[in-house]
Amino acid sequence: MQELKVKHSNEKPTLKEEIRFYSISILIAVGISIGYFTGMPSYYLGWIAFFISAFSVAGNDAIQTIGTFIESKRTTPLVLKALMICGLLFIVHIYAWRMDDREIHFHRLDSFKEVSDFNLLQLLAPVVLMIVTRLKAPISTTFLILSLFGGQNIDKMLTKSFLGYGIAFLSAMIVWGILCYVDRQEYVDSNEEDDPASEKLWGKLQWLSTACLWIAWLLQDTANIAVFLPRKLSVTEFVFGIGAISVALIIILYTNGGSIQEIVSEKSDISSAKAGTIVDLVYAGILLLFQLGSKMPMSTTWVFLGLLAGREIILHILTHKDKPYLETFRQVGKDVILASLGITVSILFYGLSIMVYPPKDTSNLSPTLKKLSDSFQQYIAEPKKSSVTHY
Repeated sequence: MQELKVKHSNEKPTLKEEIRFYSISILIAVGISIGYFTGMPSYYLGWIAFFISAFSVAGNDAIQTIGTFIESKRTTPLVLKALMICGLLFIVHIYAWRMDDREIHFHRLDSFKEVSDFNLLQLLAPVVLMIVTRLKAPISTTFLILSLFGGQNIDKMLTKSFLGYGIAFLSAMIVWGILCYVDRQEYVDSNEEDDPASEKLWGKLQWLSTACLWIAWLLQDTANIAVFLPRKLSVTEFVFGIGAISVALIIILYTNGGSIQEIVSEKSDISSAKAGTIVDLVYAGILLLFQLGSKMPMSTTWVFLGLLAGREIILHILTHKDKPYLETFRQVGKDVILASLGITVSILFYGLSIMVYPPKDTSNLSPTLKKLSDSFQQYIAEPKKSSVTHY
């Protein structure tokens, strides 16, 4: 049986593909705006935003959850990978749907009020995410999307996310420090051929580690997409929603993660099954730890980048190798800069939203954001002086 060919993530898009992508993005944004201003029911606008966010969130977060799996399973048939990823997606959410009274956000939206009328910036956020993802910036979907629905929680989300980065960084330093101490030769000699039997065993284990990580990620980040849907879904709505996410995931698998997969591909020996398995298990453990500790949403992007940064730095320090760790600090720095760019875009977008659509209750906002919102509202409320001179 002939395997379905997949595209390589390191292939740079052509000018024609770039023009097509940005043209489609503009058309989507214009279409949403027209629907919003012509009075399209908020229910349908929410579903449109959900479909777009399903593709943009999956495209951005592919590097976090299934990025290492994609990197080491490039030759695995697409059907097998899709069956596991989409199958777990359905199983996890049908469990939540039945146990949580038809809700699928795993209590991540308990501190966010359900929106009955979306504003335009909330609806356009998935389009912004799609464009930033195209620029290879690992933007936090939690900040960009959820902050628009509960600004009073942004300080808590930031604190939890940066704490996650620190814990992931230290955990990686400890785990790979021990691994490198126990079997230093494995990390020093990158030209050493892997034992076929050992690689086959680690290849099987990686399916299990990816499954654990995928479940842990769904418990954290499904809320970023589900926020556009009614909190309680009918059977039809549930099937429709999970089907849309599945289609997005299949496209991500087909394109081997897309352009943003480069963040994983450039890391040292991450394409081996053993490296991918260990990364997935450590990452899943950290996410589950935060899952048990608090229901407040957090940026899994920052946790993932902290994990990779700690791993790269400790291996560079302990192996003293020129390659492939020579550009370690450049790679880690680039990841942090891109992620910081993403979070800056998110905060600026949120600041714009509270100026254009000020919350009714600003008592829970931070002093800076509250002052910004009050100043803008005072400005637009002041009567403008006439420019006509009377004689």
